Amino acid sequence: MPPPGPNGLAIGALVASVCGGPFLGTALGFGLGIAALVQIRRRPQQGFGLAVAALVVSGVTLVISVVIVTGVVLGVVRDRVAGIETVDATDLKRGDCISDLDDADRVYEMPVVPCTQPHRAEVYHSFQFPAGAFPGLAAVEKESEERCGTAFEPYDTADNADLEVYYLFPEDEAGWRQDRGVQCILEYPLARTTSLVK
Repeated sequence: MPPPGPNGLAIGALVASVCGGPFLGTALGFGLGIAALVQIRRRPQQGFGLAVAALVVSGVTLVISVVIVTGVVLGVVRDRVAGIETVDATDLKRGDCISDLDDADRVYEMPVVPCTQPHRAEVYHSFQFPAGAFPGLAAVEKESEERCGTAFEPYDTADNADLEVYYLFPEDEAGWRQDRGVQCILEYPLARTTSLVK
């Protein structure tokens, strides 16, 4: 006689497909679900619906995973074709042209392109704070604003009146320990294909 109750593999398949995530859960859901159907066919047990549900959920997560991976790969290929290189914000240097600025409060990476390609921003100055303890956010922000403002003075002409000035700086102890650099960035109102600082 078959054991009473639903098939254990069917239950495991459904749990794995729902809770295992888009990759591991999908594989386990398919594997356990098929094994459960084989067992249920050989020795009649409850759990056919659970096994089928696990296969359906695994199929949906498989489709979602393929879409996500395809999107990431296409994004990387598109950026390479366009000449866009993702650069850590702490590695930016004077003369780097940025295809577009991120509106996020904290910026960790920037899409850098050759300045002959359309871009909306450019690093016009950078400097390092001296070694020592983190002086506090207010002091870092004040020093960054002053030094970036001073560095902008050669570019402060009537033709550049519509430029916006931004600066990236360490905002806390963790950022200060990682890098004490500040990058001063100009944002253009329209994309351009020339460098302002080179």
